Amino acid sequence: MKAIIFADRNGNELLPLTERTCVALLPIAAKPLIEYTLEALLTAGIHEVILVISAFADQLEKHLGTGERWGLQIEYVLSRGQELPSEMLVRLGSQLTETEYLLLRADILRSAPIEPILAQAQLQPDKQFVVTIDGYAAGIGLLRRHSAQDTWQASDILLWNIETFYSSLEADTLQGESWEVIDVSGQLSLLDSLRAYYYVNLEVLAGHFTHLILPVYRINEKLQVGRRSSVPKHNIGLVGSYCRVHTKAKLHNTILCDDVIVDREATLRDTVVLPGTYIGERLDVQDAIVWGDILIRVDSGAVVRIVDSFLLADLGKENFGTLFANLYHRGLGLLALLLSLPLWPVALLLALLQNPWAPLCRVKLRGNLKTVDVQGALQARDFNTFEWATPVMLLRHLPKLFAVITGHVRMMGVSPQSPEQSDARIAPWEKVRDLAPVGLLGPVQLTEIHEAPVEEDLLVEAHYACTRHTGTDFLWLMRGLLACFNKRAWSSQRFPPEPPLCQTSSNVG
Repeated sequence: MKAIIFADRNGNELLPLTERTCVALLPIAAKPLIEYTLEALLTAGIHEVILVISAFADQLEKHLGTGERWGLQIEYVLSRGQELPSEMLVRLGSQLTETEYLLLRADILRSAPIEPILAQAQLQPDKQFVVTIDGYAAGIGLLRRHSAQDTWQASDILLWNIETFYSSLEADTLQGESWEVIDVSGQLSLLDSLRAYYYVNLEVLAGHFTHLILPVYRINEKLQVGRRSSVPKHNIGLVGSYCRVHTKAKLHNTILCDDVIVDREATLRDTVVLPGTYIGERLDVQDAIVWGDILIRVDSGAVVRIVDSFLLADLGKENFGTLFANLYHRGLGLLALLLSLPLWPVALLLALLQNPWAPLCRVKLRGNLKTVDVQGALQARDFNTFEWATPVMLLRHLPKLFAVITGHVRMMGVSPQSPEQSDARIAPWEKVRDLAPVGLLGPVQLTEIHEAPVEEDLLVEAHYACTRHTGTDFLWLMRGLLACFNKRAWSSQRFPPEPPLCQTSSNVG
């Protein structure tokens, strides 16, 4: 007996996931969907396969090859996409010499094994069969050429049609063909929506789909991990191969497919992460599908493409420039901190003289790191930093170097603002400055005139945001270095629009 597998769905119902691959290659619990069908065939003793493919045919052929990995012989046939199976089989013509063919769809997921189905079918050798799982079409049929006058026409029952698959199949609904229904118990998912794709992954994780061979081994009762992955044991979920999860990251009921990196202090809850994805520091994601720079909120249906590769990144794309820039600025912050160490005792002494009860005060600012709200929109994250209670500008801002090292701000960029200042910018032109990162050194920080209007500062930073490049940022870095040696940096002049010097109520010590 040969098997004819149909993997020719166009997958429009699963966009944007099917912009990159076909439905049959979408991973379910870190394994391509079609592999579960191939393993079921091998278990049933079927080794010869005709695979009907359409979109992303090259990807399928490259991934499956000749089928040798599964002990199969795979022959590929190109379809026009969701083509009538009968038309496809008629075109094959003389290539189909067997009397029996097992027909399957490889772009849905089922948990019922094939061997009992074949055994039951052998009891009635003159009949053709369609398989249902708890009354719903399971995308499996047994076609016998001697059982009907128009043998191939009967195969159209496997055409991808969501209405057909949702309807219970009874013997009197099979268009007069000599089909019998074999109904078995098990789990079935048609993967007919993004929500369905999301939930079937979590159901497999929960163990609801039996008879599936998962590409992982069990670390403990809550964690399953694939080969060559590094995952702390406190996490809960399933992790594919070649993944790296930071020791301070947290996974709860989450699936990571192959080649995923989760950075420090990131938190993923009830999330499915597809292959080749980077999850940035401190990112908090819940109830979502993530693939590269695309985040899909399952609860709201929102699809967001993240442009900040420090937050989410596709490891298969060229994001190295942005990643290098982040590391570059952190390195500058660390170097500046080391060089400034002799100034810290001076800053402490002057701050104690200015305000002995609160030499160091907490300041809340809005930085570069982002978070995703419940609607799937990106929002800048607020963070807390400190300032010395001294009017000497250079010394006052020394603690903000830690914010550079942690990635909240860069060394060069627009001036940091409080959440209140940021929220007060409503007009579109006032938000142009947001095209540039927030930094310690920039045109407003280094050239601002005392008590200059806020509108003037915003115009200056809007121009900077629209014209900045590596060369201009380097010039501002050099100007910042030279500014450390001029009189203004060491004067007691206030530097608006900075927050007021610390009061006793701001004491953090």
